[in-house]
Amino acid sequence: MLRKWLKGIPRKQCSLQRKEAGTPQGGIISPTLANLALDGLAPMLLRRYMKKNWNKQKVNIVRYADNFIITGATKEVLENEVRPMVEEFLAARGLTLSPEKTKITHIDDGFDFLGFNVRKYEGKLLIKPAKKNVSTFLGKVREFVKGNKALRQDKLIKALNPMSAIIRSACGDLPSAAKCIR
Repeated sequence: MLRKWLKGIPRKQCSLQRKEAGTPQGGIISPTLANLALDGLAPMLLRRYMKKNWNKQKVNIVRYADNFIITGATKEVLENEVRPMVEEFLAARGLTLSPEKTKITHIDDGFDFLGFNVRKYEGKLLIKPAKKNVSTFLGKVREFVKGNKALRQDKLIKALNPMSAIIRSACGDLPSAAKCIR
């Protein structure tokens, strides 16, 4: 079914030419197609690493729409075992890992996932908004304030209130991130 979707509508029914490249990333159907393509990845990893209810290498996957992270006990396990397995799994589906987005790092160094930075500081896991997202948000606020210099202070605050809802909703997206702004 997935392969038929990616091939597109038959030429007889549409004046557009069929594309072999599939759908654009970020398109409205992209997360659904990615979920279909990624189904089976987690069970494959569990079959390989879960032995008698024990995952010695601590290999786990977290998926959200067309994004995923895979954690493991060591960098070597992720580089030498897990990554080749994932690349083979994706290749069988006509997909590849994005070199720009694929990164193997230690949790102490942290990583960005779904607009949040996940990192361990002195043994404590902290999840907070990613610097890029904070910077973008502050830029929008700055532009709004500069563009509305003539507004009275109370009107400006009232106009900015919907923007503060963005912060509150971002913290609500991940339960453990609720403390990120408080």
